[in-house]
Amino acid sequence: MMSNSSKPAPLSFIQRTSQVLRVYRWTLSYLTRYRLQLTLFIVCGLIISFTELAIPKFLQLVVDDVIPNQDYRLLRTLFLLVVLFIAVMIALTAARNLLQRVFSMKAGRDLQYSLFRHLRHLGFSYYEQNPAGKTLSLLNTEVNAVIGMYRFSFPEMIQRILILVLYSVIMLLTNAKLSLLTIPCFLSYYIISPYFQHIGIKYLNETKNYRMYYNKKIYDSVSAVSELRAHSTEGWDLNRLMDGTRHIVNLIVKYYFHMNLCVNLRNLTTYMGLLLVFWFGAKDIQDGVLTLGAFIAFVLYYLLFMRAVTSLVMVFTDQRVVIAQAEALYEFLQETPEVTEAEETLELPEVMGEIAFRNVSFGYGNQPSVLKQFDLHIHKGERIALVGTSGNGKTTVLKLIGRFYDPREGEVLLDGTPLQKLSFRQLRSSIGFVFQDTYLFGTTIRENIRFGNPDASEEQIVAAAQAANAHEFIMQFASGYDSLVGERGIKLSGGQRQRVAIARMFLKNPSIVLLDEATSALDNVSEKDVQDALDRLLIGRTTVAVAHRLSTVKDYDRIVLMEEGQAAETGTYDELMDRRGSFYRLAVRHFQEEEDNRAQQIASASATTTIQGGQTS
Repeated sequence: MMSNSSKPAPLSFIQRTSQVLRVYRWTLSYLTRYRLQLTLFIVCGLIISFTELAIPKFLQLVVDDVIPNQDYRLLRTLFLLVVLFIAVMIALTAARNLLQRVFSMKAGRDLQYSLFRHLRHLGFSYYEQNPAGKTLSLLNTEVNAVIGMYRFSFPEMIQRILILVLYSVIMLLTNAKLSLLTIPCFLSYYIISPYFQHIGIKYLNETKNYRMYYNKKIYDSVSAVSELRAHSTEGWDLNRLMDGTRHIVNLIVKYYFHMNLCVNLRNLTTYMGLLLVFWFGAKDIQDGVLTLGAFIAFVLYYLLFMRAVTSLVMVFTDQRVVIAQAEALYEFLQETPEVTEAEETLELPEVMGEIAFRNVSFGYGNQPSVLKQFDLHIHKGERIALVGTSGNGKTTVLKLIGRFYDPREGEVLLDGTPLQKLSFRQLRSSIGFVFQDTYLFGTTIRENIRFGNPDASEEQIVAAAQAANAHEFIMQFASGYDSLVGERGIKLSGGQRQRVAIARMFLKNPSIVLLDEATSALDNVSEKDVQDALDRLLIGRTTVAVAHRLSTVKDYDRIVLMEEGQAAETGTYDELMDRRGSFYRLAVRHFQEEEDNRAQQIASASATTTIQGGQTS
């Protein structure tokens, strides 16, 4: 947990304002490509506002000229003009709505694309350090909020500012005294309302921050549904989720309470201004300074003006909320990948598979080094097993070969060339990974195998499945290769998932294969099927395997015992056993644990058989 001394110092008001403006400019930069559509949108809105302004003027003419003079010709003219204006307003409103949707969705698409592209560039370290729920929240909740700003609050803000200037001029020309009387009401709303909005925004930001944490809980709950059912802890999980829901609802209620205070303040100031207008307007009418028609027109102008003021304050508030959310996107895009590709890369004519670690030291983030002055030379086609207790850097070696991370010191070479000089494309296309927890896409078996080579033909897919000992179990499904595997391959057993992963590797045909405890979670029968498939896959390929079960690597060319981030012992299985060193002690302890586990399984099976026999008799 981060100590108080390590927390960043709070930003000053000027720094915070500068940060907000920087994020705001960045957010709006995605609209610059669509400035023509945005300009047309604003023009349509202004013309619509002009038509709204004409209606009070029509009423003034009707009251002051048509009714006293019974000028029905003028009435017909005014009626036709109103119909024409309404038709224009309807047409422009439709065009405005279409333009609004076009530029907002396109700008949102560009934003989302830049996020996805950056997410791909951040690399392996980002995924290890950030939960999936946080990333999903960025790509959904925050992006949708920004799209909402593109569609509503920003164009509305521009339009409302222009409209307020226009309304102010019209009101002053209609009656300057009544216009000046409304200023205190307008200012009181504009000055007091932001206070309540600020508190409301604080609760909304708390809701946003907590929702990111809550989304992770939901993701964990959905992902762990099998474990929850197996341990009968659905009630615990439901209560945990309901506590989060109640907290979110409580924050949202507080937000709407303060927003409703703003609405009530708006109504209060509007009605106060209206009372002043009626009071002094009535006196002006009585004194003959103001006509009844002009008074009615002014009242309508005032109501339109206050509506525009309210809208402007609300869009300012909405944008402040959105900018708080957009800041997370901005900071995400400022993150730099720990591993980057060189501007000019070398291209190996053919990847042979010779790997060398030279004086390599590495640690994660600010943590102590996991590998310390590590040296290892792996020849082309050689099979190397990394063994040892947890935390000594076995899996880290695989990550450095795949260049998921770069060493702090030293270098890793492939065929004599430092990995930093090779392109990601050539490096990773020449490496095949088989992890303990294989990820399968929620589609068909065929598509999951084709993942190893998207251009593979049907014959190649079947041949790869046969080589991986997967064809037989695939054909036992009703739909064969078209069978859906479910989310993360949940409809397949562990051994079946591993054989699908190995089939992928046959299609990919890599020069180097990295195995991370690929059979440690399997039962004996599944392990044999997978091991047979692996033996065929590894022929002629450079192999580096992190091994949990020593029995699976007895015939490897070399075994490397990892201790304290270094290669403590290296040799064949028989050579290391003959030395009677650390590997020998590890092997004795390992095989003793396996014998104890087997004995427990036999005893458990015997007890079960005895109980079932007693029940039968």
